[in-house]
Amino acid sequence: MAIVKISLIIVICFGFATVDSTVITSFPVVGIFTDENLLSSRNAFEVIKKRADSYHGEALHPETRDSYSISMEVCQHSIEVKGISAVIDARPTNGICDNVCMLCNKVGVPHLTLGWQSIEDKANYPFTFSYYPDSELLSKAYATLIRDVLKWDKFAFLYEDEGSFIRLQQVIHLWPFEKEPILFRKLIPKGDNRETFKYIFKVAKFSNHIIDCKVENIVGYMNEVVQIENSTQYSSFIFTSLEAYTLDFRQMPNNLRANLSTFSIMSQEEKITWSDYGVDAADGEKMETALAADALIHIEKAIRSIPVNHSEDLEGGLPPNICRQPDDVYETWEIGKQFQETLLTTSAKGFTGDIQFDAEGKRTNLKLYYFKRTISGQFTYSGYWESYKDNITLDDSVPKPVIPTSTTGVQIIKIGSKNQLPYLERKTDESGTVDRGYAVDLINAIFENIHKEQGIELKAEFVVYEAIGDRIEGTKRWSHIMGALIDHQIEMAICDLGITSDRLSVVDFSTPFMTTGIGMLFKEREQEEPNKFSFLEPLSLEVWLYMGTTYIVVSFILFICARMSQDDWVNPHPCNQNPEHLENIWSLYNCTWLTMGAIMTQGCDILPRGFGSRWIAGMWWFFSLIVTSSYTANMSAFLSNNRRSNDIRDAKMLAEQNKVSYGAARNSSTYKFFQNSNDTLYQKLWTTMISTRPSVFTKNNDEGKDRVLRSKGNYAFFMESTAIRYYAERECQLKMVGHQLDAKEYGIAMPKNFQYKGLVDVAILHLQEAGDLTTLENTWWVENDNEEHCKEKREQLNNQGGDDGSLQMENISGIFLVLGAGTILGLIVAIIDFMMHAHEICVKEKVCKNLFLKN
Repeated sequence: MAIVKISLIIVICFGFATVDSTVITSFPVVGIFTDENLLSSRNAFEVIKKRADSYHGEALHPETRDSYSISMEVCQHSIEVKGISAVIDARPTNGICDNVCMLCNKVGVPHLTLGWQSIEDKANYPFTFSYYPDSELLSKAYATLIRDVLKWDKFAFLYEDEGSFIRLQQVIHLWPFEKEPILFRKLIPKGDNRETFKYIFKVAKFSNHIIDCKVENIVGYMNEVVQIENSTQYSSFIFTSLEAYTLDFRQMPNNLRANLSTFSIMSQEEKITWSDYGVDAADGEKMETALAADALIHIEKAIRSIPVNHSEDLEGGLPPNICRQPDDVYETWEIGKQFQETLLTTSAKGFTGDIQFDAEGKRTNLKLYYFKRTISGQFTYSGYWESYKDNITLDDSVPKPVIPTSTTGVQIIKIGSKNQLPYLERKTDESGTVDRGYAVDLINAIFENIHKEQGIELKAEFVVYEAIGDRIEGTKRWSHIMGALIDHQIEMAICDLGITSDRLSVVDFSTPFMTTGIGMLFKEREQEEPNKFSFLEPLSLEVWLYMGTTYIVVSFILFICARMSQDDWVNPHPCNQNPEHLENIWSLYNCTWLTMGAIMTQGCDILPRGFGSRWIAGMWWFFSLIVTSSYTANMSAFLSNNRRSNDIRDAKMLAEQNKVSYGAARNSSTYKFFQNSNDTLYQKLWTTMISTRPSVFTKNNDEGKDRVLRSKGNYAFFMESTAIRYYAERECQLKMVGHQLDAKEYGIAMPKNFQYKGLVDVAILHLQEAGDLTTLENTWWVENDNEEHCKEKREQLNNQGGDDGSLQMENISGIFLVLGAGTILGLIVAIIDFMMHAHEICVKEKVCKNLFLKN
């Protein structure tokens, strides 16, 4: 009996022997692989464990998936091999700690799982390790990809089972609430999902998608997508399977040109290779196989770092049997706790990168490798995500994907625009249809630059629409140009298409090619014919008539009073003290002369002497003082008012008056600006516009311009300053009033994920730097189709001096007419008076008229 016991101890010591004084060299390890696992994972386990000298093991492959049966098989095996020091469990965990897991944790044996779902309530199972990255970290990486790299504004969440909501919980939780809600749809593996994809692409209009499914189902789903959506080049997909990067889409029967992205945990740094372990590289591409290999690599390194005290009884350090005890009382493996702590603190380099664990046995300091598919159909490594930084570093050395052209070498690009100059004018004659305009020249210049720099030949095909279009109320659809872009009927759009947040939520825009802002279109006041008798305007006609009547009446009254007053009868011969006759100089002629001199502020050489006549003269002088002073003051004010413009000069003046109405094109970006503005002034303008009847809104800018021309200065129209400049150059009656109310930019609109967007952006920058954009704008805004050249006329007028505010001859020519007429009249009266006097002398002296005139 003693001999048998000694022999057993010797066997155990050899089975659990040491090579040197500090390291244990052989730990029994078991691997569990069922029919749910890959054959390559089991083969890798068998190959790698043969090369190890610090542990030995065996792979179990139970024929059943029943947890209890598998635990009994593990128990039987542990009895046969005299204990197990670690269990590598490749089965899916489903988040549950089953019989094998609980037994390992009770006896203190590390339980290493490879399934994606971590054990719930991990704190109660400290001996369980998860080599598959934790779902919280993975979902955080996908959320960062969506936010920082792909920059999605909305997306659809496609899944096969409810476990997706656990695997991608951070994608859901970190999605901003102010953005459009995530669209959730369930896919049926191996089923028909075309109706689901039809709703997503055609009804809901989603172009971005994250698909959480098994890797073997991805190609099937993509085949269904291309059956529904022809323009897949505008779609973007994220595959959450960490093995999706191995897929090759070149064999797909349909043309899939979507932007595909995924992550992989497989290290791209090539520090270790499968050939180092004698494993076929094709098998090593499977993530489960890589995780099984990493578990063995990690165990070996941890075992080598466990110190042993030689004074310790080695029999007490033997690994336990993993079997259920009837009384549910278990003895914990003494080295197990130390082994578990060593696994937590030991880091290793594996096929899935750095293998490190946190206190709960979850992978930490994780590094995921970012892959995106090129147009050729294969995934290419493009960067990496680090968990401790939570950011994606893109690899600039990755070559840009080759953009395909058509079979003829020329790619036809359909471009939408409005048939409205200066952007586009379509003419049809005997020779065919000809497109001309700023949009045509700009697109041709962009395509020429792309061909010169990239060697890609593009050709524009313009499609004409009535309007830019707006969101159709009650739906997610858009009309006209915007609707065609979203539905992928056209690939680009260029006109007076302002970049707004609402439009940017459904399409992409290029680098801006033009800057503009909201201005106010107004009609120049029609110049009134100068009034030659404007000097009469300070007093009304009624006042002039009253003054004339008063002048005559006062002169007559003065005449009567002077005749009645004895003081106004004077001695004609002062030397004769007793004259026979007295003389009264106040004839009606002299009375009118006195009153005339007084009102003209010139005075008179004769003055009344009688008290009554002097009182009348004094009152007339007072009246003349008031009238002449009032006339002078009114004339000054009248001239000042004529020099001062009463036109509207800015939006504030427009809001404070009620004579001039104002409006904008309905549903245009200008319309939306006033509708959504929080500025008090603009809110006041908007309130007035929507309450004015008849409506002040127009169908388009052309209609607004025509209404301004017809309004005779009583209507103002808000529109982009670039359009105002174009109209004002051709209609000299039009002008822009005030400063711009905002600043906005025009860009070329494109569908989301448009493959040529980057090239278009670079081409626009090249044209801008070369000054070609300014040249094109001047060509179509000033030179072409411009017979009036109003800008040149205004400059010529300014150079000639124009109206500098001084009185012009046209305004005071009436004074010269009055002077001339008065002088001529006086001359005629003098001639008549002379002739009458001559006649009297001839009669009196009996002299012939001819002789009199001759003398």
